[in-house]
Amino acid sequence: MLVVHKGAAGIVHSLERDLAKVEQRLAEASAVEPPFLRQILEDVLLARGKQIRPTLTIASGKLFREATAPLYAMAAAVEFIHTATLIHDDVVDQADARRGEPALFTLAGNSVAVLVGDYLFAQAAMTASETNNVRIMHLFADAVRTLCAGQIAESAREGEARYQIDRETYYRTIEAKTATLFVFACHAGAILGEASAAETEALRRYGRSLGLAFQIVDDILDLVGDESHLGKPLGSDLRQGVVTLPVIYLREEVPEALLREAFTSDGSREEAIGSITEMARTSRAISQAYLEAQRCAADAARALEGVPHGEIRDLLLDLTASVVDRDR
Repeated sequence: MLVVHKGAAGIVHSLERDLAKVEQRLAEASAVEPPFLRQILEDVLLARGKQIRPTLTIASGKLFREATAPLYAMAAAVEFIHTATLIHDDVVDQADARRGEPALFTLAGNSVAVLVGDYLFAQAAMTASETNNVRIMHLFADAVRTLCAGQIAESAREGEARYQIDRETYYRTIEAKTATLFVFACHAGAILGEASAAETEALRRYGRSLGLAFQIVDDILDLVGDESHLGKPLGSDLRQGVVTLPVIYLREEVPEALLREAFTSDGSREEAIGSITEMARTSRAISQAYLEAQRCAADAARALEGVPHGEIRDLLLDLTASVVDRDR
């Protein structure tokens, strides 16, 4: 789970009122016809996740001025985008579980899941338009385009290109697929808070580095986390043919034949993945990957030197440690 450290607990409590207004927007968006769609939207939108992206949106705006209706709309739009990408990713990856619950496509089929994702992208655009800000709508379109391009690039890799990706390619992928939305959340919040150009750029840098740290830790937990906390089996990325940063480092320790076996489609694959996740627990690869996550978090913290100091900045600073120190 996302850990809130002692120094920011009071600030998180103060943002809960803001987040409650965002949740109200999500609930309103779920109250639609037909009942079949309403039930799906309630299931996917009202299941409480980490809420980190809407939190970033609100905090980035409140650094500079009190929150307004457009800021809450923007935070809701960011969450709509995030939920849409999760639904589409599950279809692409054929990942059966999400947060310990069956993925939507396993219950409603691929076609319905894809259409619900499309519906949420449209809902995000409609909600973001409430800001009446052309600049934000341009950023919105660019963020969605980048997210999709990142997923397409990853899905298009086959054979050796999928198995042998290097560290640079990994970072390009997670910057597109994960950090993009963190950046957008911070950037849009800063615009609505009427931040200066320098302050906005500082928050963009913060969002990028925080997003990278967040994804690296996700990828570590996929190998060595607690399945009961993760809500999915260990080694899920390997099952989907995805090579992550800890796996890149593991290639230096694990026999190549064993890693290749994890990418086959025969009956020995599960045994190979089980062996790899077991070996990962005592490998240097995990500590190496954690070190990189900590470096990204430190970069995020340094970026905050460029924004007003105070309680909201302290919350954002605390999040740089929280994204690394979590178990799901």
